[in-house]
Amino acid sequence: MYLCWYDDSPKHTAPQKVADACAAYRARYGTPPNVALLSRDDYADGVDYGVAVRTEGYVRCNNVWVGWENAAS
Repeated sequence: MYLCWYDDSPKHTAPQKVADACAAYRARYGTPPNVALLSRDDYADGVDYGVAVRTEGYVRCNNVWVGWENAAS
């Protein structure tokens, strides 16, 4: 299950947006997510996001999808 988080504020960095999305996921589902999906344009290499991050072509700019994925998936 994923939660989509939208934040188009230019004042927030990508790691801040991921952290906010993770906090919203934790508040809603009672457990922290283990993966975040970002657009290729929002992703910054070499940054600690606090969770595993993947870029996906279907994720639009300023959107963060956070969720839980099993290792076998």
